[in-house]
Amino acid sequence: MDLNELNKIIQTVDKYDAKLLPVIKDQNSKDILKVYDRGFRDFGENRLSEILEHKKFLIDCNLHFIAPLQSRKIKEIMKNCKSIHTISRTKEIELINQNFNDHETYVQINIDDDPKKSGIKTNEVDGFFNKFESFNFFPNGIMCIPSIENDPTESFFKMSKINERLIRNFKEYNGFLSMGMSNDYKIALDYGATIIRVGSKIFK
Repeated sequence: MDLNELNKIIQTVDKYDAKLLPVIKDQNSKDILKVYDRGFRDFGENRLSEILEHKKFLIDCNLHFIAPLQSRKIKEIMKNCKSIHTISRTKEIELINQNFNDHETYVQINIDDDPKKSGIKTNEVDGFFNKFESFNFFPNGIMCIPSIENDPTESFFKMSKINERLIRNFKEYNGFLSMGMSNDYKIALDYGATIIRVGSKIFK
């Protein structure tokens, strides 16, 4: 646990008027509570089972689901999370629509067309967003995880351009941009990230 590193990240994020989402996957409650004591009330997690454990002591917090979705778990995820960052299939939209209650939602884009990553392809974005006109909610933002083989600068530049286009084309769209993790969050902020997801840089 590195509180000095956490403070550095907070200072950087504040300069960009962005938000830091601490990712608490595989972390113990003692270290998570140190971040909580620093004032954080939003945390990112990959697994539903861990979310249920975290909620036992993070009673007044908002949990963000940041892993690929499984249809059979969506109802329970929505019952226990404020935000979902990883929508990428029509079936997921339908299930989220059935359980929607003022959640914050993001569409995941496979920005580098990496077969090992989840998300819709870049050439599918506009068509995918058009689907939401038939539902009771509209995404607040988009999210990506760049391929480790690619230059994140290029990936984040492409995300920023897609985000700008969505803002122009969809009046319901808030333009939130969830991108950047421990190794590339500074680059992501330069390209307009409104929320960065950082775990290992804090919990090391």
